[in-house]
Amino acid sequence: MYKLLNFTIIILVFKMSFVYAQSFAPQVGFEGTSAIHKDSIVFVDWAKEIQVTRGYKNIVTPNDGLVDFGTPENALNQADGNPNIVSLGDGGSAILQFNYPIVNGQGNDFAIFENGFLKEDNSPFAFLELAFVEVSTDGIEYLRFPAISEIPTDIQIDSFGFMDAKFLHNFAGKYINNYGTPFDLEDLIGLTENTTVDINNINYIKIIDAIGTINPDFATIDAQNNFVNDPFPTAFGSGGFDLDAIGVMHNSENTSTEQWISVYPNPVKDRIFIHSKNIETTSISLFSITGKLLLHTKDINNINVSNLTEGFYLLQIETNEKNIFYKILKENSS
Repeated sequence: MYKLLNFTIIILVFKMSFVYAQSFAPQVGFEGTSAIHKDSIVFVDWAKEIQVTRGYKNIVTPNDGLVDFGTPENALNQADGNPNIVSLGDGGSAILQFNYPIVNGQGNDFAIFENGFLKEDNSPFAFLELAFVEVSTDGIEYLRFPAISEIPTDIQIDSFGFMDAKFLHNFAGKYINNYGTPFDLEDLIGLTENTTVDINNINYIKIIDAIGTINPDFATIDAQNNFVNDPFPTAFGSGGFDLDAIGVMHNSENTSTEQWISVYPNPVKDRIFIHSKNIETTSISLFSITGKLLLHTKDINNINVSNLTEGFYLLQIETNEKNIFYKILKENSS
């Protein structure tokens, strides 16, 4: 009986672990993805300045030298995909600046583009190279997004191995070429105390390549003290994280009128209502999270979303001053 009980407990633990794994948004093309296409209208700004510190082709054999593919300028302005990227190499980094401070708006605030690719069409698996993301107000003190990797670490992912994005959270590089991985400054609330970081005044974003080895002498760890396991080694000139661009959704220039507009309910089941004060609203557009137009109307009192599937959507409110974006969560109407 004791042995049977032990075996039952082991099975239950295994099942619980399996349920916990793959907890996050899936790859491009799958329901629930948070990926944002480079041409989405949600972007109001792109990085304008950059400083890159190259990393090794292979940190285990530093005599092989540093990566050298691409130029830093390739990561400026709108994302344009391969081959216009800059490779960071093992442990390399990039610091980017913008036209205006990034602020903590409604929903995601910026997205980072890399050049990963699918294993095959319609596959959840892709070749991904990951990076940590940090933000700063003064360019001196940085605060890191709590990144989580549930990728198993018992076997090293090889140089051209594939990963499932559902195991990853708050890592740049989670999504494939032309699709940005979004970040929400709201995730840093509670972490800024006694720091100089103001999530409504972000002037710098730092990208740091996550060294994907499970060798404890060189491994990097996530917010839960797990080794980050991604393709390793990538011992060539384009090794490590390949930065394409950073797109901004909320900055100090496009959020000033939001205080005069309320959107409710959110989450929504059937209808969205908009109330504006001293702001003329001219039209409403609703987009999928990847930028596909689903609805456009000038009747702000008749926004019926009951026929939409569950998930996140982007609501664009056109006013006499500027366009404002809200992230809307659609729930089941039943």
